Amino acid sequence: MADSMPAAGQAERDDAHLRSLGIKPELQRTLGLLSNFAVAFSYISVSTGTFTNQAVAFGVGGPAIFWAWPLVILGQTFVALNFAELSSHFPVAGSIYQWSKRLSNRTLGWFTGWIYFWAGVVTVTAVAATVPLVLSTIMGFDLASASPVPGLDMWQFVGVLALVSTTAINVIGVRLLALINNIGVAAEILGMAVFALLLLFFANHQSPSVLFDASYTSGLANGNYFAVFMVGMFMALFVVYGFDTAGTFGEETLDAGRQAPRGVLSAIWLSGLVGAIFLLAVTLSFKDIGKAIETGQAFGFPIADTIKDNLTFGLLGSFTMGDLYLVVILIAVYVCTLAIQGSTVRLMFSMGRDRRWGHVNHTFRTPANASIAVGVLGAVPLVATGATSSIYLAIAATGMIYLSYILCNLGVLQARRKGWPHKGAWFSLGSWGTTLNILALIWGGAMVINIGIWTSPIFGDFGNDLRNTWSNPFINTFLSLGKTADGKPNVLTGLPSLPVFETLVGLVVIVGAIYYVVSRQTAREDVVPADVATGEATIG
Repeated sequence: MADSMPAAGQAERDDAHLRSLGIKPELQRTLGLLSNFAVAFSYISVSTGTFTNQAVAFGVGGPAIFWAWPLVILGQTFVALNFAELSSHFPVAGSIYQWSKRLSNRTLGWFTGWIYFWAGVVTVTAVAATVPLVLSTIMGFDLASASPVPGLDMWQFVGVLALVSTTAINVIGVRLLALINNIGVAAEILGMAVFALLLLFFANHQSPSVLFDASYTSGLANGNYFAVFMVGMFMALFVVYGFDTAGTFGEETLDAGRQAPRGVLSAIWLSGLVGAIFLLAVTLSFKDIGKAIETGQAFGFPIADTIKDNLTFGLLGSFTMGDLYLVVILIAVYVCTLAIQGSTVRLMFSMGRDRRWGHVNHTFRTPANASIAVGVLGAVPLVATGATSSIYLAIAATGMIYLSYILCNLGVLQARRKGWPHKGAWFSLGSWGTTLNILALIWGGAMVINIGIWTSPIFGDFGNDLRNTWSNPFINTFLSLGKTADGKPNVLTGLPSLPVFETLVGLVVIVGAIYYVVSRQTAREDVVPADVATGEATIG
C-alpha cells in the first residue's frame, strides 16, 4: 500500500506520475500531509482575514453577519471538492493553470493562469502591507513616519522588508518554508482556539439570539438587509480562497495524489471550523455592539479591541493576553505572505517551464528565478502607489481569483461532458462530479456579480457608498503615485471614475492578449502524452 511505502519508493512513484504527465521532476519532494495542508491553511489565513476584513463586515452588517461565514465556506466547498479531485489526478505546480490547460485547451488554461498570477502578485503586496500594520499596533511606531530609505515611509519600508525575507525563504528551499509555515499555522490554530475558549467562558456578554439581530444596521440600504448581508459576505469571500495551494505544492509533496486532495479539503474545512468558533466567541464578547459597529465602519479593529478589553490579565509584566493576540496575528500575517508568495511563485514557474522563469536552482532545488521575480513584482505597487493603495488593489485581486476559479471550472465541465475522468484517481467525486462542478460555477458566478453590483439604485445611497469605499472603489479615489508636499499619498483624482475590479481585469486581459499573440504561445510544442498513471489524456 502507498500509505506504508518507504519515502524513497513513494517519491519514485510520484516522479513516475509526473513523467506520465510530460513533466520532468526537478523540485525537492519533502512535504508530508501536515506541511501540504499548512501552506493552504496559511494562504486562507483566518486570523489575517478576521483581523481586517471581518472587522469591516461587522461594521456593515452587525452581529447577524456571522452567518455569512458558514455560507461562504459551504459555497467554496463546491469549488474545493472539484479542486481536490483535480489535485489527485494532476498534483503539479501551477494548479488551476495546469488543470484547465490539460482538460480544456491551451488558450483557456493560459488566461486562467495569467489572471490568477497577477491576482496572486497583488495579493502578496496587500498582505505584506498588512505586516507593518499589525507590527505598528504592537510596537507603537508611526506608519507615516520617515524610514531609513529616502522616499519610503515606515509602512512601505517594513512591508518591503517582509517581502525580502519571504523571497529569501522561497529561494532557499521548501523545507525551510514548510518549517516556518508549520510553526506559524500551529501558533495560529492554537492561538485562535485559546482566545475563542477564553472569550466564550469568561467574556460572554451577549445572548446567542444576537446572531439573528439585524436591527443594528437597519438604517443602511433603505432597510434592505439583503444588500447589507451581501457586502458582509464579500468580506468573508476576501478570506476563503487559496485552498488549491495544496495542489500547487503537489510536486514537492510525498504521495501527492493522496495528500494534495486531503490538504485542499482539510484547509478549507478546518479554516471554516476555526473561523466560525472564533467569530461566534468574538460576537458574544462585545460589551457594546453599537460601539463595535462604529469602529468597524471607521476601519478600526473591533475584534482586537474586544480581546484586549476582555482579556486584560497579565502574562509577563505588562504583557497581556490582548498583546499575545496581536503577536499571533503578526505571525499569521507573515506566514500568509510567505504561503501566497510560494503559491504564486509555483504558478509562474509552471507557466514558464522550459523558459527563464521555469529555471530550478540546482543547489536548493527551488524555482529561484520565479521567487525573485514575484518578490520584486510584489514590491512595486507597495513602493510606487503606497501601502493603502496596495490594500485596495487586493479587492480587485480577490475578484480576479474567483474569476480564475470560474474559468478553471468551465474547462473541467467541458472535460466532464466529454467523459472525463475515464478512470478515477485516489480522490474521486464519481457520479457527483458534474453536479458539484455546476454548483461551483453557479456559486462563483454569483460571487463575482456580488463584487460589482453596488451601483444599483435599488440599494439607495448605501450602494454607492459601498462601491466607493468598501467593496469595489473607483480608481480615482485611492490610487496614488508618490507623495504630496506634506507627505500624504498623491491620489490620482484625475483618473476616470472606473471601478477597480473591472479596471484591473480589463487591463490584465488586454495586456495578456497582446503578450499571448506576440510571444506566440499557440506555437509552443508542449502537448503532453497520455497520462498512463490515471488513464487520462489531454483534451483539445
